[in-house]
Amino acid sequence: MKNGLVYLRPARLAYVRVNGAYEHSIPLAWQKMLAWADKNGIKPQGERGYGLAHDDPNQVAAEKCRYDACIQLPVEFEDRASRDLGLIMLPAGAYTRLRKTGGYGKLRSEMAGFYASPCLSADIQLDTRRPIVTIYLDDPRRHSERELRADVCVPVATKSMRDRVVTTQAA
Repeated sequence: MKNGLVYLRPARLAYVRVNGAYEHSIPLAWQKMLAWADKNGIKPQGERGYGLAHDDPNQVAAEKCRYDACIQLPVEFEDRASRDLGLIMLPAGAYTRLRKTGGYGKLRSEMAGFYASPCLSADIQLDTRRPIVTIYLDDPRRHSERELRADVCVPVATKSMRDRVVTTQAA
């Protein structure tokens, strides 16, 4: 896959939310999610994981930043997930995608930078109504660190679309 604009479709996900600085909340959220999945004998569909970073750490105090570690489940496990965790829809829409390779740990410290430089042009802006979505393509328990791939998807909208949404919400 190449870097550039993509459209993410909605998907129902089980999630664990941890608040705090992303350097700490991301590994803790994944530790909890993977422990739950292992305990219940669940393998995420396609080995993919989804990380949702809801808050810009340049604008929100570190202790208030929200991060969700998510996996897509087979339908038969959704009841169990709704009791033990939470269920959420992956926010659909346009994103600019950046492929990262190597260890997932470095993504934690780069999160603030993804919020700082998402604009592709004067017409395409960060859509702050949706989280940054990191799609973890490889299970770090089954692949070497240098083989790991992740797509960081920054939500974007055209300026005219954002203006229409703001105008509609104000009415």
